[in-house]
Amino acid sequence: MNDSNCSLLRRDVNMEHQFPGVVLTVGYAGSRSSHILIGGNNLNVTSPPACGTVAGYTLGCAQDGSFVGMPYPSFPFSTISNISDQGRARYDGLQIRAETKSSRYGVYALIGYAYSRTYDNGFADALGTTVGSTYYPLPNWEKLDWALSQIDLNHNFTASVIYDLPFRRGKQFGQGWSGPLNTILGNWQVTVIQKITSGFPVFVIDSFNQSGVNFQNNGNSLNRPNVVADPNKAGEVSANPGCAGPARLHTATAWFNPCAFAFAPAGQLGYASRTPLSGPRFVNTDFSVIKQFARPWEHAGLSFRAEFFNLFNHPQFGLPVTPGAGYADINVGSFGAISSTVNNPRVPQFGVKLTF
Repeated sequence: MNDSNCSLLRRDVNMEHQFPGVVLTVGYAGSRSSHILIGGNNLNVTSPPACGTVAGYTLGCAQDGSFVGMPYPSFPFSTISNISDQGRARYDGLQIRAETKSSRYGVYALIGYAYSRTYDNGFADALGTTVGSTYYPLPNWEKLDWALSQIDLNHNFTASVIYDLPFRRGKQFGQGWSGPLNTILGNWQVTVIQKITSGFPVFVIDSFNQSGVNFQNNGNSLNRPNVVADPNKAGEVSANPGCAGPARLHTATAWFNPCAFAFAPAGQLGYASRTPLSGPRFVNTDFSVIKQFARPWEHAGLSFRAEFFNLFNHPQFGLPVTPGAGYADINVGSFGAISSTVNNPRVPQFGVKLTF
């Protein structure tokens, strides 16, 4: 089955005010998406055996907590894949932008900040989240799979500053310089681009599925664990005895506390959110120095550039996921550790540019 009529509703409101030397813009941006394609999920599944047999258990059960049988019992060992338009997503963001320019002081600055939340219920056809709608199509799956989106960034800060150094003829310093001295020391410009973001959400799964539900490919599916403590708090976890919790978190070897997660009992689905935590933040500084030379001849220009990407050589860690996968698997020994980096170390680059 393949039927899609994707719809998108956007709302944008901005207010702009000019202060002495600064233009400030504050706005709200939001969107609501529905009827997004999801696919690759098995329709021929039953509720977990705990429905109706374990007191208080309701995940994936009918509204009264009872067991829901296989919808196509004539094909008990078959996967019936489905493509439908039941995906939903929403975005809400506060956006702030400040811009200033002073020809007198040779400064231009643009600063932006966004605080936002992005949610979806999982898109299993590679159009969205890596893991997809894990508990689809069980009863109440849209609420069970509703979580932070893979592209969610709670905080996003960027700033760029361009500064013409006051060293040359006609400026604060160097008014009496000779021609050769002005050629060497005058007309320099520096640029700084700063980017800081919070981390992307992390999918936490249980690849040893004991729930009794064959979501995909008749058993090669993913369950989720239970959350028994705050994964961002170090140390032992009383609800998970025998698990040695790390003494320090947010390191490459232990980004979160693996003892905060426990296996769901056999016959049950795990109640952890699809994305219960976030990975490392991203901090990067790019810096450049530009020298503009006097025109060697008419309609021509000559400049020298020295650029330094990731100026402070700040380590940029990847997500704490299982190597080669897009999720953190509670069954893997490296659960909670980071095994990859993103971005490059410090990269210098030099160049001469001739325009004509």
